[in-house]
Amino acid sequence: MLQFEMAEPPVQAVGTNASLAAIMAEALDSIDLAVLVLDADFRIAFVNDRYRQMFDIAESLCRSGANFVDLVWLLADRGEFGAGEVETIVTERLSPIRERQKVRLVRIRPDGSVQEETGAPLAGGGYTYSFADITLQHRAAEQMKAANRATVQALADLAEFRDTDTGDHVIRVARLSHEITRALGHTESFSGEISPDFQAQVGIASILHDIGKVAITDGILRKNGALDTEERRMMQEHSAAGADILRKALVLAPDSSYLRLAADIARYHHERYDGGGYPNGLKGDEIPLAARIVAVADVFDALTSARPYKQPWPEEEAVSYLIAQAGQQFDPTIISAAVSVLQDRAQTPVIRWSDAMSVGNPDLDRDHRVLMGLVNQLSLPANREDHTIIAFALDELLDYTVAHFSREEEYLRLIGFDGYERHKAIHADLTEELIAIRAHFRAGKRNVGEDMARFVGDWLRNHILQEDQTYMA
Repeated sequence: MLQFEMAEPPVQAVGTNASLAAIMAEALDSIDLAVLVLDADFRIAFVNDRYRQMFDIAESLCRSGANFVDLVWLLADRGEFGAGEVETIVTERLSPIRERQKVRLVRIRPDGSVQEETGAPLAGGGYTYSFADITLQHRAAEQMKAANRATVQALADLAEFRDTDTGDHVIRVARLSHEITRALGHTESFSGEISPDFQAQVGIASILHDIGKVAITDGILRKNGALDTEERRMMQEHSAAGADILRKALVLAPDSSYLRLAADIARYHHERYDGGGYPNGLKGDEIPLAARIVAVADVFDALTSARPYKQPWPEEEAVSYLIAQAGQQFDPTIISAAVSVLQDRAQTPVIRWSDAMSVGNPDLDRDHRVLMGLVNQLSLPANREDHTIIAFALDELLDYTVAHFSREEEYLRLIGFDGYERHKAIHADLTEELIAIRAHFRAGKRNVGEDMARFVGDWLRNHILQEDQTYMA
């Protein structure tokens, strides 16, 4: 293969090495894969026509003997890679060559197309890469994921609606569960358990953690006062009921690892680290890791959320509770990761709530605080580059949009606000813009996290801090 270094291989009788190289070069030019071959010194030995077309590179720029790193920087100058991505790209290309490793990665290009790259070492010391455009396959897979997520969330909302009249809880738990798992993945504590698939699936699987509540009667689920002993026992049955529901679904989809995780989470997220939980009284590492993670996220969100029977706790008090329960209710290592995530969320917020932002309605003020929290969390670099977090944030923002705008419009109608129709039209425009951002995300557009942060920031400044002040009570 490294004989492709010859700029103009002479045409000789079939069977000679030069002729064979020419035939192979012609064959590689005829295929739909883009092919790049490097020698052991990171210099270009061969590229086919498809490679030049894919990256719009003149033949003279990727000639035999040219330095591959120079080519990467040229592509970076053209905007092929995102900000801060070049060093990673160079490392991803050069490190496998040095270490003689195979590599496979998928990346989204600036135009939204999706590219799969595979690389393998050559016996002569070089390295070969092939690049395939998998945009259609990727989009089909993303649409299927979106459909699955929508189905999962609809089921979760059904259970959650009967309990708290809101489906926001499950998305917030999913996002925090993912962030905790990501933080744990940066430690050595669970290196044997937190695989890339596990990290990608815990958040989605957590959405169904309380699906078993569909089996609990309204008399117990919606009771305003404290449950008696028998009612509490019946309520606790939702864990096993949820696991049974998901195990039945798993029979129909036995290869679904996220359903398997979801069943474990549903059954065991009320177990306690000290063994005092339910339904099985498991202790410590006997409790599946996914359930231990979701248990922390679930309790934190429950503490900090308003419910018909309680006011939300301040986040500082909720964090103190988590810390106090480390080693008792919760896995201490997971608490450390959760506290780290929550501290990162609280650091250098883009905007802080003040009384001057109040519109005089406590429900709408609470909604606006939720939006501010989302703005601040999206501003964190780790979250803006995290595909899973962006997906959860979009879902949460859409839920928020539908619920908040409905509440706000009903309030404006009741007070007879003169600007009702104009305000409603602004809401419609904001919703349409958000739906467009979500469509871009699903199509693979880069920098959607930045687009979201900018959109929500504008919404905050121009709508909440200006438009909403016009109806202040």
